[in-house]
Amino acid sequence: MNVTTLDGVTYGVNDIAEARQFWLDFGLNLEAESTDRLLFTSKDKSFVEIRHRDDPALPPAIEEGPGVREAIFGVKTQADLDAIKAELEKDHDVITDAEGTLHCLDPLGIGVGFRVSRCVEVKAEEPHFNMPGRTGRLNARGKFYDCAKPLEMSHVVFMVPDTEKEIDFYVNRLGFRISDCYPGRGYFLRGGAGRYHHNLFLLNPGGKGDKFGFHHLAFEVSNVHELFGGGLNMTKKGWKTMLGPGRHPISSCYFWYFLNPCGGGAEYDFDSDIVDENWQGEEFEQTPERFAEWSLAAGMEENLLYKGVQTGDTIKKK
Repeated sequence: MNVTTLDGVTYGVNDIAEARQFWLDFGLNLEAESTDRLLFTSKDKSFVEIRHRDDPALPPAIEEGPGVREAIFGVKTQADLDAIKAELEKDHDVITDAEGTLHCLDPLGIGVGFRVSRCVEVKAEEPHFNMPGRTGRLNARGKFYDCAKPLEMSHVVFMVPDTEKEIDFYVNRLGFRISDCYPGRGYFLRGGAGRYHHNLFLLNPGGKGDKFGFHHLAFEVSNVHELFGGGLNMTKKGWKTMLGPGRHPISSCYFWYFLNPCGGGAEYDFDSDIVDENWQGEEFEQTPERFAEWSLAAGMEENLLYKGVQTGDTIKKK
């Protein structure tokens, strides 16, 4: 079952106007707007849909307050979609909408969907880095970014009380692959035909099973300068850092997370691992150092592997 991408997510939020401002500042494009719905896209056409958390069109909430209510994954072909539908219908209620997208709840009640991917290929501009022995830029200044424009949506993260049920569903039944893991506590999953290190991260913080909810959503930007430009712009606009800037040892990427009034965090990524069937996964001990090799703006005591996140109207500085 050739899942390729995280095509999009739908949030249930407290304040649609505040959500609108956050994603505009973050750098997404506002594609559609009405009184009760917003639709944003990154450059590859992956989407963020915003609805009020009491909207009856949303899947049921898994936590109090705002958060992602459904994650939609893309597949290669209609045959792949048909295979997923046949598997899901064995023991799940599946709804097929007018556009052909499948919708159901996973074993823990998280809204999940599948469609033939509508994402388009994007290509980052050449950053022209200078390195010893390699001149990428001669007699020219490097580009400065005053904001970020995310290219692709890469992954979504949920805190779950039971990783075994989720692994059975996504890996054993739907063909996701485990790229790396904290055994029993956290699993980095990619679609069977995915190229990013992970499209879905399932996390049981501390192995206690006492947290259940959405954690964060991540987007790839074109280079490290854009990541810092985007982060500085978000800070200037008054949005609070959740963690970063920093770098992950697992998946290798530079990151900067911001607390999001839509729930959880929103992450800029750059230089994430790209993998194929030859990737050699590892099992890691769950420690702060394994999560962040270094992180500047928040100390390791704020490591989001171990703590929940603030949401609501404390997120933006007044």
